[in-house]
Amino acid sequence: MKHNHFGARSIDEYAYSSKLKSWNSSLKVLFSFIIMILSICSQNVIVPIMIAVSAGVITVYNGKIRIREYLSLMCIPMVFLIMTSIAIMLDFNISGGFSVKILPNNVYRAVYISCRAIGAVSAMYMMSLSTPVTEIIAVLGKLKLPFIIIELMNLMYKYIFVLLDSQAKMKNSAAARLGYCNLRTSLKTFALICGNLFAVSLRRASDYYNAIESRCAGGKIKFMCQKKPIKLIHVIFFSIYTALIALSEILLDTILKGIIL
Repeated sequence: MKHNHFGARSIDEYAYSSKLKSWNSSLKVLFSFIIMILSICSQNVIVPIMIAVSAGVITVYNGKIRIREYLSLMCIPMVFLIMTSIAIMLDFNISGGFSVKILPNNVYRAVYISCRAIGAVSAMYMMSLSTPVTEIIAVLGKLKLPFIIIELMNLMYKYIFVLLDSQAKMKNSAAARLGYCNLRTSLKTFALICGNLFAVSLRRASDYYNAIESRCAGGKIKFMCQKKPIKLIHVIFFSIYTALIALSEILLDTILKGIIL
């Protein structure tokens, strides 16, 4: 399996090849959201770091994903977090002249927000790298989300790969004709691909709609999802993990309050 940094294809491949794929999807989604909320609502930086490390270990060790590939995927949100942290740390002052300062309080705030965000992202990665998107959407359907939203999510997700495939073929065709030999030609090729991709997407959308209607869909599209039973050992594992994280938050909050007082 080859990894690339462009598009949802690589994440979907990881989800289908993960050893956690056989676990119940509803349980994984519920567990990930609980851990994400605990990370976001944490009052210290230690618990989010614990969540980030432990969620990464579960994804890599239990899911059998290479640590190098996992870290490369984590680099994507890390770039945005670094940029956001820099913006938070800087204090701009325009009174009496323009000046830029880095305040200690802003540094702590940036670190605090970044740690919580990293913990939440790790929890979401633990879900997305072990659960195919179609199963996540099916879980949302069980939560009584409006059917039209579920249907649109499924169609948009499926259509992403259609556009990626069309764009890859156009790019390869343009590269074979020296469409990227210099900057000017590259910009022109990029514009032409964007225009052609829009036309192709409209044509394919019409073709797929006709294909759906010809199969007597009746206005509703249903996608098959494999039924995965909830195993007691998985419930115990997730319950113990969540309880340990919640207990750590309570203990650390109590200790920090005692130190401040």
